Amino acid sequence: MADGVARLERLAQEVRAFLASHWAEWHREAGSPEGRRTLSTGTCGRTSRLLVEVLRDAGFEARMAFGCPIGCDCGYCVGHVTRGHVWVVVRDPARIVDITADQFGDAPVIITGMDDPRYHEGHDRTEPEWIEDRERVTRRLMPLWQAHGLDDGKSRASDGAMRKTGERA
Repeated sequence: MADGVARLERLAQEVRAFLASHWAEWHREAGSPEGRRTLSTGTCGRTSRLLVEVLRDAGFEARMAFGCPIGCDCGYCVGHVTRGHVWVVVRDPARIVDITADQFGDAPVIITGMDDPRYHEGHDRTEPEWIEDRERVTRRLMPLWQAHGLDDGKSRASDGAMRKTGERA
């Protein structure tokens, strides 16, 4: 299991590093204000969708998980506040993988157990046009990811991408 978690961490770090320039582009295209907390702010749906495909391509059984605090206590919990969020759940090893938690002041990459109290899964309440946007972005970026040579067996995360993962048992 330790090897699986190490592979997850390496891939998560690599995908985050790969997406940094794309996040900046997404914010420019959307006319987002420059005062964002982080580049990952507001990117969790598209980011998680791509991460699911990268992990599946590497042999992991992965899916997106959603939390929207409207009508339930679902999402990402920061103190006593629950925020809408999207992250990835991997079956084996059973882990939550989140590469945009820094938008809430947490670690940039979190690989943690399924019982992590920060994560409360609910339902996807995303509008259809945003769901299609996630799919379109994934179709565009997946070939770029595969072409850039950072697949599961050939490289390690760049020094700039290596950070504490926020692991919780």
